[in-house]
Amino acid sequence: MTLIEGDRVRLRRIERGDLEGAAGFQHTLSILEPLTQIARLTDVFDQTGFWTEDAGAVVVEAEGRMVGTMQLYRSGACIHGYEIGYILHSEADRGKGYASEGLRLLGDYLFAERPGCHRLQLIIETWNEASARLAEACGYAREGILRKGGYSDVADPPDVWVYSRVR
Repeated sequence: MTLIEGDRVRLRRIERGDLEGAAGFQHTLSILEPLTQIARLTDVFDQTGFWTEDAGAVVVEAEGRMVGTMQLYRSGACIHGYEIGYILHSEADRGKGYASEGLRLLGDYLFAERPGCHRLQLIIETWNEASARLAEACGYAREGILRKGGYSDVADPPDVWVYSRVR
């Protein structure tokens, strides 16, 4: 099911055939668990289709194929919006504008389809300058540093930048 289409990419809901391609990337379909095992991915897909009022995941499609995934989830119980995560699965697909167009399209879709959504948020590790530039190019403003807010190293979480785009 296509959610929204742009010039270079199409965002659509996850389908059963996408699970194997997404399994190689931790936390790309859910922030709650890595979901790298096909059996568990299939269970979650059967339960939710990776689309609820509080969370969701979409395929980023370009050139007629899945090039990445994006997910959204409530950024906090009292925050009227979502946090978004994104990944392009292959280095060869980076730098072609797929992620930036996908991020803009998903944000526009959420603001249009979910009237209670007033804020979109990105959490970007401070070393990730490329992702920071992408966020700024998509209209997100850097709000500050969330100390020890990253999730890539559980033993010593890195500092992250908080970016937002508001309605």
